[in-house]
Amino acid sequence: MIIKSITIENFRQYKNKNVIEFSTDPEKNVTVILGVNTSGKTTIIQAFNWCLYETTTFKSRDMLLNSELASSLPENGFVDVRVQIILVHEDKEFTIIRSQRFVRTFSGSKVRGEKSNLSVYYKEPNGNSYPIKPYECANTINKILPVGLSDYFFFDGERIQDINNKKDVVSAVRGLMGLDVAKVAVDHLDPSKSNSVTRKLQNELKVGSDDASQTLQRKSTQAASDLEAKQERLKKVDEEIEFAQAEKERFAEILRSTAEVRGLQTSRDSLERQLTGTESSVKSAQDRLITDFNRDYFSFFIQPLLGRAKKVLSASTKQMEGIPEMNSKAIDYILKRGRCICGCDLTKNQGAVENIDYERSLLPPQHIGTMVRSFSDACEMWKNQGKQADLKQAILNDYSEIRRIHTRHGEIIDELKDIHKKIKELGSVNAAQIESDNAANDRMLSNKQQHKGTLIAEIRSLQNTITDCDRQINSLAAQCKHNNLIRREIEYATAVYNWFRDAYDKQEKEVKKDLLESVNKIFQQMYHGSRQVTIDDNYHIQLTTAVGDEKISTDESKGLEAVKNFSFIAGLVELARKKARKVEGNSLLGEPDIFTTEPYPIVMDAPFSNVDEIHINNIARLLPEIAEQVILIVMKKDWTYAEKTMGTRVGASYYIEKVNNSDTYSTIRRV
Repeated sequence: MIIKSITIENFRQYKNKNVIEFSTDPEKNVTVILGVNTSGKTTIIQAFNWCLYETTTFKSRDMLLNSELASSLPENGFVDVRVQIILVHEDKEFTIIRSQRFVRTFSGSKVRGEKSNLSVYYKEPNGNSYPIKPYECANTINKILPVGLSDYFFFDGERIQDINNKKDVVSAVRGLMGLDVAKVAVDHLDPSKSNSVTRKLQNELKVGSDDASQTLQRKSTQAASDLEAKQERLKKVDEEIEFAQAEKERFAEILRSTAEVRGLQTSRDSLERQLTGTESSVKSAQDRLITDFNRDYFSFFIQPLLGRAKKVLSASTKQMEGIPEMNSKAIDYILKRGRCICGCDLTKNQGAVENIDYERSLLPPQHIGTMVRSFSDACEMWKNQGKQADLKQAILNDYSEIRRIHTRHGEIIDELKDIHKKIKELGSVNAAQIESDNAANDRMLSNKQQHKGTLIAEIRSLQNTITDCDRQINSLAAQCKHNNLIRREIEYATAVYNWFRDAYDKQEKEVKKDLLESVNKIFQQMYHGSRQVTIDDNYHIQLTTAVGDEKISTDESKGLEAVKNFSFIAGLVELARKKARKVEGNSLLGEPDIFTTEPYPIVMDAPFSNVDEIHINNIARLLPEIAEQVILIVMKKDWTYAEKTMGTRVGASYYIEKVNNSDTYSTIRRV
């Protein structure tokens, strides 16, 4: 399989149509795609997986559509997401197209995706093109590259450490090496399985109406069914134990590295409390400024006017006339009673009466002089109040306090950003929760191990039951002629099963041996030291080092772990490339048998993200030799190291550009 091109249209960051034509030159078999963070490097891997298998790791499948197109979609509007891959497999050119329409049904509604459409066409060497029937499209793709193997050939380098945790690694290797068909045949004939050919033949033995014989047959069938269920459960328990042991190691590593994170988290909590305090202090200072202003603003702003008012009032000749606080009702009362407050008899002193009438004429509203003097007195009071109230200084003090708190608030935010960055670099860890999870994981591991022991004992008991029942059934049915044929068929099935099983075990043993040799050869070319790679029955890999005559497991840094897992992937690719398919010749025409090899590409996103410069050079040197076609999606800083070694093997180069520095719109151009 060689990939000729991929066309990405409206898929995530890639608005409009973007085409990448990959190098198919055997001598320059490397295509490099450079891009910065968030530009859409990983999206290219996702586009491959979506087009071929309709799988992505995005949080929502509705988010396949470019967000700018989605936000601008009008009512009843629609737009299509489309990815096209052209590849060559077994001398046929295949065009694979998957598209999905996204619509907005009414104004303000969410943009939703309809069911995707998949179409596949192939072109014969003579140039004629033919469509694949719709119900055969997915099966055709799976024959070209099974979905179980896709993660090994479309690989995210930032997740390279997860390769050992893949549950389908056994089936993936079997499929790649052509062992899956033989394994199906072995399982089909396995007498311990309830639906196997051997078991079905066993059930056809005629044992008559004898109650004991029928009871034995039912017991044997039930035991076979129970045995299969127990064996499946044992596989699950083994996976659960393996996962719990991996979690135990992960928790231990996290707890060893939490000391610095704990200190940063404590500082972060303290600063967050201070941040809340400064927000409350700002509110209090603002309230205090408003209170001070409301209390003294009138006296403050009226001061410039008071001097001008005094000058105007001093010019009034009537200013001092009129008795302060006196009113006309009081004078009317004095005149009515006929006696002045001084004791003078007003009924006998007309001159006094006239003087009192004059004083009444000076009072408001009859005379302005009294009002002028009252206002003059009020102006004097406001002037005195203004001298006592220093509003300007109070406002300056309040404003300075607000600015001081705002400054501290900004400093706390900057300190929090630095701490968040450090915590992110170290990995945010809730140590208490990790310790609790670790204890719970230990309890689960202990329970699973005990359960495994119980299951093994039950399986042995069921196997003994089946063997005993079958022996008694065969004995009871020995006299039946029909059973002679069935027993012969059982013997044939058992012999074929043993032959298949032995052949399969031998072939798988050779595959493991070849894979281990290939992986170790590549590992030694990438890493110089005494460590070696081992592969267990589940194709999980581990590093060991020799201590005397004993090989022991060793701890791995992230860089070394990446090199180890990279060696495993490269070993698989190399083994797949060497796997030969025999094409039978025509002996009558003298045509010889020939062996052909179907090449496999390797497409990697961020392959160098976890390795140092030395290992980058080693990987870059080996990849073009191992894989028939290499497609690398990398950051420029990582490519700077790899280019020194791999540059002469590059047949095509592309660059991912953010349009207007946008995180939602990128374009791919050839360089």
